[in-house]
Amino acid sequence: MTVRCDGDSWVMQQVGEKQDFEAELSRLGLRHEDYSLHVRRGGIGGIAKGWGSHYAVRVTNVITGIRAIYWGGPGESWVAQFATDVAKGMYRDLPIAGTVPIPARKSRRHVGGELP
Repeated sequence: MTVRCDGDSWVMQQVGEKQDFEAELSRLGLRHEDYSLHVRRGGIGGIAKGWGSHYAVRVTNVITGIRAIYWGGPGESWVAQFATDVAKGMYRDLPIAGTVPIPARKSRRHVGGELP
């Protein structure tokens, strides 16, 4: 299954970065369907730029809602930056509410009403 991608995705696909991202997900053992990409071209003062210009890629883990924005384009390596973030645990699955025991809070009050 491929990663869902919207926005100005053609800019990124021209250089094969969507395929690189999917290959990196497979290498990391992550499910493709758990991620989506949204691409937006960068522009200066509203000037339209060609496919070789910079762009922003928002990567979202659709399961956890965790997302980050990476710069793409000439001289950028957003797929490698994503892999670094995964290695640091950024896209780690979050526990479902109510499944993690919350430790009981210890009272600082002494039985006799005085603090120790």
